[in-house]
Amino acid sequence: MKRLTISMLVALGFACIGQASASIETYTVNMDGHTVVGFVGATPAEVAQAERLARNWENQRHLMLKPPSMKAVAIRQSPSIALTKAELRRAIVSAALTKEP
Repeated sequence: MKRLTISMLVALGFACIGQASASIETYTVNMDGHTVVGFVGATPAEVAQAERLARNWENQRHLMLKPPSMKAVAIRQSPSIALTKAELRRAIVSAALTKEP
């Protein structure tokens, strides 16, 4: 039963990541040996999808299916004002530091 649950979670994670590649931007930030993956969405649907991706990533990380040194966060970007790379990096780092380990 446990193997079936884990394999279903992995399949769901890959399905979500495959669907998100068209509309969600993904950024990685290295922080003192840890990597933070930021899923960035602009519209409400994209933000919801980014939050689902980050939540799925974190669930897989806690199940030891993803490296423990990689954390995932969701970032909301304004649809009318694009963030610069420096602003995105600050937002990802800030979200990672405020999120529970």
